[in-house]
Amino acid sequence: MTGRREAVRIVLVCEAAGGGVGKHVLDVAERLPPFGFEVLVVHSAHRADPEFADRLAQHERHGYHVARVDFRRAPGPRDVIGVLQLRRTVREFGGADILHGHSAKGGALARLARWRCARRVFYTPHAFYAQAPSLSAAARRFYGVAERALSVATDRVIATSRDELGLARALGIPERKITVVENGIAIRSNTDLEHDRAAARAVLGVGPDERVVAFVGRLVPQKAPVVAVETFRQIRRQHPTTHLVLMGDGPEAPAVSAALAKDGLASDVRWLRGAVARDLLPGADVVLVTSHYEGLSYVMLEALDAGCAIVTTPVGGARDCVVEDGNGAIVPSPLPDVLAAAVGQWLDSSDRLAEARTISRERAHHFALERMVDRLVTLYHRAIDDRA
Repeated sequence: MTGRREAVRIVLVCEAAGGGVGKHVLDVAERLPPFGFEVLVVHSAHRADPEFADRLAQHERHGYHVARVDFRRAPGPRDVIGVLQLRRTVREFGGADILHGHSAKGGALARLARWRCARRVFYTPHAFYAQAPSLSAAARRFYGVAERALSVATDRVIATSRDELGLARALGIPERKITVVENGIAIRSNTDLEHDRAAARAVLGVGPDERVVAFVGRLVPQKAPVVAVETFRQIRRQHPTTHLVLMGDGPEAPAVSAALAKDGLASDVRWLRGAVARDLLPGADVVLVTSHYEGLSYVMLEALDAGCAIVTTPVGGARDCVVEDGNGAIVPSPLPDVLAAAVGQWLDSSDRLAEARTISRERAHHFALERMVDRLVTLYHRAIDDRA
């Protein structure tokens, strides 16, 4: 007679409670309990966007627990308090079989708090901060050294794309500790997509044969939204009947407003600050990604599911999502005129756009949410069984 297997306790830690990181953490938290896991989400008491907060409020319905800890985005002396609070929170939960930190701050605190609190520690960077182009060479070296040092206290580093895997290797993280588990999303049926496309186009006020180019993302320096606006300006000159849609809000909003004010561009761009990308992306034909760095952008995954062509800078995940000259282009230079010219290749050809739709929809199934969760469940169980 075999005994019942005890529930495995998973603690998910994130400071960046919003955007792609917040979405990923809650996607995982909501789907682990049916697999027999007991789950606690620990997030920052200072940063949570409305969508994250709304989903978090439904935690009891999904069967997971929630706790808040006092840690902030920037490194500082208060991180000592954050580590102590995290340790206390994990102990009150009964300890962690897996303490899984997400993004730079969540990952750092999880690893610093692990001793006598967690059997195993996982870390998902969601784009290594050492990639940030705003960093000086000295700062980039510092964060690289910090990642190598913290990897000593890490049992598994989960890269979300092949590019992030390559960077982890370049930072000196041991190969045996790295695994790729791509982000995942819910994939629509073809029937649902047709319905959602018609609904999105109705909201946007766009006819069935008109062209739409969209930028989606938090308006933060990492996403380079001003580059997107400058690219829109070039598209307007070359394709004046194309509809231009900007979805997102954030600290770069004033800079975006100023860029839109030039040459009267604001009247040609539909700016939807609070839009839900999943609802409106089916109305787009081409999605523009201008980010400086990414782990694996959820915007690109949603674009695949929506059947859009993707024109992107060479960020993490681009090679996983884009079939060159098939469903989009990876543009090596972030110059607006170069990006606009790449977008134009799909705006000019109905046949190429139809082919892109087919390829994107085929690629989307590789990133099914169920696949991501199944792979994480396997890694969690394997880590615990290996330690038993």
